[in-house]
Amino acid sequence: MKILVIEDNKDILEVLDIILTDDGYEVVSCSDGTAIDDLKKINPGLILMDELLPSIKGSELCLRVKADDDLKHIPVVLISAAQSLENIAGKCGADAYVAKPFDISALSELIKGLLN
Repeated sequence: MKILVIEDNKDILEVLDIILTDDGYEVVSCSDGTAIDDLKKINPGLILMDELLPSIKGSELCLRVKADDDLKHIPVVLISAAQSLENIAGKCGADAYVAKPFDISALSELIKGLLN
């Protein structure tokens, strides 16, 4: 199963890559939102993305994914230290959200649950 991770913090991106790879997932990483334009090619089983990206908010990218009939089935998890993350996730149609700093095992369980 392939997971697209969109995160601008290199350290967090590296940690997520290690965690997800250890859990048996193929990870495609992106430090900005540009990978959204290639979603049909990437064909991820899940998208894990930061809310606070340099050029666009993760919630805006989520709205684009959920508005596309070919992509809206893909679970989207917002991960962020942003305040009101629960409200932001609800408004953009995200399937789940995780506040930073996050618990690694809780994140792994959440992802497994969304993919099953």
